[in-house]
Amino acid sequence: MSEPKQHTPEVSGNDQRGICAHCQLGPTKDGHDGCMGELPASVVMNACCRHGEAKVAYVQTWWNERISGERALAYIAANRSGMEQGHE
Repeated sequence: MSEPKQHTPEVSGNDQRGICAHCQLGPTKDGHDGCMGELPASVVMNACCRHGEAKVAYVQTWWNERISGERALAYIAANRSGMEQGHE
């Protein structure tokens, strides 16, 4: 079995297929980026951690609230689930 390829912009977003070059994690069992895991679907419409790059990270809620930067990374870290053993 070959090693998964490195995560690149071409395979980012939902349905991650490779290892993230930033966090070195593979995708969750449902195909989400390993570093984000599963965020609460009742709250989060979409999000991007930009693989740890705070100046462009964001979380957008269903009621159009946008959390940006370090606050977004903190929200993701505090609310992610679905992480496989060793991914937190």
